[in-house]
Amino acid sequence: MFAALNGTHLYFDVEGSGYVPNGDTMKSRPICIVLHGGPGSDHADFKPWLSPLAEQMQIIYLDQRSNGQSERVDPATCSLEQLADDIEALRQYLGLGKIYLLGHSFGGMIAQVYATKYAESLNKLILVCTASSSDFYPAALEYVRHTATPQQLRTIPELFEGRIEDEQHLIRWWDTCLELYFHQLDEQIIKEVGNRPIGSLEVLNYTFKHFIPTYDVRSSLPALNIQTLIIGARYDWITPVSQAEEIHLLLPNSELVLFEHSGHMPFIEENDDFIKLVSSFIAKEGLSK
Repeated sequence: MFAALNGTHLYFDVEGSGYVPNGDTMKSRPICIVLHGGPGSDHADFKPWLSPLAEQMQIIYLDQRSNGQSERVDPATCSLEQLADDIEALRQYLGLGKIYLLGHSFGGMIAQVYATKYAESLNKLILVCTASSSDFYPAALEYVRHTATPQQLRTIPELFEGRIEDEQHLIRWWDTCLELYFHQLDEQIIKEVGNRPIGSLEVLNYTFKHFIPTYDVRSSLPALNIQTLIIGARYDWITPVSQAEEIHLLLPNSELVLFEHSGHMPFIEENDDFIKLVSSFIAKEGLSK
């Protein structure tokens, strides 16, 4: 499905019912918009891994502007602030009240920008393996210095400094570095995760060159009182545990949970525990410390 919003066409997909039978009445369910990582990826990152959550809530998967199946636009219009504005426009377009918002990696950065701009539109916030500033990159390089091969160390900056030349170059980058994103290597899963998304090279390069270096919401987070679940992973190289800990210290109404056997995508590597944790957070008033 597409929505014509803010001068572009955004693709979104819906999983699960928002209104379900409950005995002799009907009951509304929570509605959660989920934001994929990247930039330059799409919502396929989450499928089928988040599908069990559709038993409890309605999930709206969004391909950010110029990503996935959404319309390609000038990458200069793809700032994190504009991506946050697109989420709010979609919320209003669908006639939704307060939403739950789940963001992974780059999507978690957008989710934090959204929270600073549209706190009144949020019910709860779920941040998965993400960061509150561009300081994640030097922290990532320090982490990976002890775990990566020499070839990987040479290759990593090509993407994170916006120097991918063409699609074949991007394929080579992922062939070299994708295994860094996992704690336990499963070749079939790596193949599926690597091939499913519809890539967007232009927005990838532009974002890493122009938007990521200035990204920093740390000064705005302490003023927020949104109930937030922060998920980190022990073997996440690109947004190391230090980044999750920093967000937790800055957000006054937050809970931090670390997955001890995952890399950058705990919703894949520890799926059952991830689903249980998020389900508990959605259903309850809060999580115990």
